[in-house]
Amino acid sequence: MRKLILILIIGFFLPVLTKAQDQKFHFGFKITPSMAWIKPDQKSIERVGYRLGFNYGAQTEFRLSDNYAIVTGAQVAYRSGKLSFDAGKDSLGNNLSDPTVIYKVQYVEIPICLKMLTNQFNKIRYYGQFGFGTGMRIRALKETEVEDKIDAKKDINFLNVSMIIGAGVEYEISGSTVAFGGIEFNNGFVDIIDGNTGKAFSNFLGLNVGILF
Repeated sequence: MRKLILILIIGFFLPVLTKAQDQKFHFGFKITPSMAWIKPDQKSIERVGYRLGFNYGAQTEFRLSDNYAIVTGAQVAYRSGKLSFDAGKDSLGNNLSDPTVIYKVQYVEIPICLKMLTNQFNKIRYYGQFGFGTGMRIRALKETEVEDKIDAKKDINFLNVSMIIGAGVEYEISGSTVAFGGIEFNNGFVDIIDGNTGKAFSNFLGLNVGILF
């Protein structure tokens, strides 16, 4: 599966690499450590804390002008979250709870964002970006208090769509090569849980760090 992902990423960006000398195109790589959670939309499901997440992959930009760019790419995203499901009440009226469940989901994601940049000053530019990401599930596991690392593909929907909001700073290293860092909020708006157990949405707040050539 990892070899297939690498082939897809290379194939996706090969046309961009052939235009590397065109200053309108920038290609590079990024990593995004994050704080992830799954947000339920009903009282019968409770979010329990936050989990560590992580994204890595390739990024390319097409500069529409000096201050605007289209950002896309392909990345592997590790999402996670811990939920507690309400099992109702017993014969005495006491609340019952199922064991808490930790979901660990891996996606291949393709974001598309509009990036807005300030003019450069002392090799520094600030940016903000807004767009959407589409993720395709490639792996899903769940853990409970009684079972560890169970395959959960049947519990997690294949497709995830999210809104992306970010901001950060670029620093010119040399010529068209820049390093960048910033924050990103990824807000899922498609139910990731398959079935009738209730709706829940995958979110994360992360730190983007990368380089563009």
